[in-house]
Amino acid sequence: LKTERIDLVQFHWWDYAQPRYVEAMAWLDELRREGKVRNLGTTNFDTPRLAEILAAGIPLVSQQLQYSVLDQRPADRLAALAARNGVGFLCYGSVAGGFLSDRWLGAAEPATPLENRSLVKYKLIIDDFGGWDLFQQLLRALKTAGDRHGVDIATIASAWVLEQPQVAAVIVGARNQAHALANAAIMDVQLSPDDKATIGAVIAQSPGLEGDVYTLERDRHGRHGSIMHYNLNAGRM
Repeated sequence: LKTERIDLVQFHWWDYAQPRYVEAMAWLDELRREGKVRNLGTTNFDTPRLAEILAAGIPLVSQQLQYSVLDQRPADRLAALAARNGVGFLCYGSVAGGFLSDRWLGAAEPATPLENRSLVKYKLIIDDFGGWDLFQQLLRALKTAGDRHGVDIATIASAWVLEQPQVAAVIVGARNQAHALANAAIMDVQLSPDDKATIGAVIAQSPGLEGDVYTLERDRHGRHGSIMHYNLNAGRM
């Protein structure tokens, strides 16, 4: 990297049955104290394990996690813990792999197999949110808000996440310059009380996703966990 200090290291731990994540974070904190790392963060830790790390005196500034109008698992206990400890959320999945976009408004429910693993992942989120019909209601609510502001559904979906407690940033991909320019509009949107009420009325009909942050994805035998790549070295020479 040609730098003497890394600005932020975010740490992820797949298997809580291997209980050395606090020890590993302590090693990273040693690097921070030596000046080789400026800040420490985590990725997809649930509330009890994040509390363990913080209780060990590890100073965290961020946690990267999935957060969207479809998936609000971070909103309750984790957000409260983060607020007490000054941890900001860096949120991916705010447009659900592209499902939260004008492209899918009024579209028929897609047949399987879907074209990539990202769509498979977020279609499962839609199913748990309440199914395709409720998802279409949500898209219409986002479209209504978008029309008020002159922006598209994806922009409203990301702006909604940005306004949630403890959210410091949303991580949104851009395939080209047009996408990048459209993403820049997220920062200009301030949702009105009417916008929030319209979106919230649909969210209130959802049973919500089960469990804490990333609990579903860690269950290797469940619908969500079975599609995850737990060993990124598998198949490499």
